[in-house]
Amino acid sequence: MKSARFSLLLFILLTAWMNSGFAADAPASSKTYSLNRCLQIAAEHNPDIRLAGVQFVAAKGKVIELRAILYPQVDVQALTTPMDIYVQINQVIYSEATFPQLRLGHLTEDQAVINYRQTLNDVVFQVRQAFAAVLAASERVDILSKFSEGKVASIKSAQQLFDAGQVQKSVITNIQVQADLSKRDLANAELAYTQAKLLLENILGQALPSSARFVGDFSTKLPENLDAGKLIGVALNDREDLKLLESLKMSDEQKIKIDMKNAYPIVGFSSNSTIQPPATAFSNDFNAEANFNEPQTAVGAGQTQLPLSLYATWILFDGGNLRGVKESDKAKIATREIAISALKQSIPGEVAGAVSRINAQRGSLQAIAEQPKPDELRKLSEADYKAGNIRQLDKVNLENDILTQQMLQLNSQYELSLAAAALDHALGHGLKIIQSAAPSPHF
Repeated sequence: MKSARFSLLLFILLTAWMNSGFAADAPASSKTYSLNRCLQIAAEHNPDIRLAGVQFVAAKGKVIELRAILYPQVDVQALTTPMDIYVQINQVIYSEATFPQLRLGHLTEDQAVINYRQTLNDVVFQVRQAFAAVLAASERVDILSKFSEGKVASIKSAQQLFDAGQVQKSVITNIQVQADLSKRDLANAELAYTQAKLLLENILGQALPSSARFVGDFSTKLPENLDAGKLIGVALNDREDLKLLESLKMSDEQKIKIDMKNAYPIVGFSSNSTIQPPATAFSNDFNAEANFNEPQTAVGAGQTQLPLSLYATWILFDGGNLRGVKESDKAKIATREIAISALKQSIPGEVAGAVSRINAQRGSLQAIAEQPKPDELRKLSEADYKAGNIRQLDKVNLENDILTQQMLQLNSQYELSLAAAALDHALGHGLKIIQSAAPSPHF
């Protein structure tokens, strides 16, 4: 119970921290969006997070319902002419289901917290993926825009050389074809950016202005030790979805005991008192031990004013109903066990796959870093052109190679960002990311 209350308090404090920390960190321009700001928007508007938060209220209602077994039931019925008031009090003293219901109430609170954490972990992962996709799409548009402008400039330069009789018409035609293709690629990149932005908006649960500008980079913090074996152990310990399945299995075990309560004796006490309004007044002639204060029906039955009686119920045979209930509940537990086993088997693959992707993209980026930079290639090309070693068309075609290099680097950075997000999700560290991150323009 204390852990559930602490977790609920943690949820409230976390929400307040996010609303204050993220808001304070928001860029001055309302049309500029960092990953930090997008996470804050998702925390407030993502429908999955909002639904998970509402489930705390549902869990509280379920707990009240389950713990009702501890309190007596009071039924009142009033009949007029003359006024007779019938009051019945029932209180269970012993039931096999008492402690299972209390245990189930505790699990219900825990599950609401675990479910919120898992939802938060999923949404953080989705936002990181979508934000990286928007950044990558935006950078592709910038790269292709500059590339297309360069092709247009190359056409003008080639036209001047053609007019001077230094190049053939085929050179201009070749460059023109490349320029047309670059415009097509730019249009496709702009469409991809629009689609990526729409996907991000769906995850955030809020539309962003058409002029929205996304700032940040693909750099992300990775574990110092990418040993897959150790990380798998961390994931098995931290994954909220695994904890939720295990908690649901324990809930099913408690439900068996609750469903089978009639297979054991239930002991309690009840009253069946009947009183008249005069009996509740403070009068000198009121005699609590005399039956003339009660209705004649109660006098005839020889009842006292608050008759209490113990009762015990125990179903010895019900035609197999209880056995059927038990078998059905056992099937639910078996289903949970299968789900837990399947998840435990999938977690190592998720972690190892993310680590493998990270290592592959790191290697790719290292190989690209060892290649000559675009500015160096352009200087060498210009020197060779002036020396007469290459043609004008060779200079133009070099830009195609530079574009390929830039796209490879961009894709590797993008894939590394996705792999890092996948690893954090596989480890179940969505909540830790928010708790440990210091407010900054680039979350």
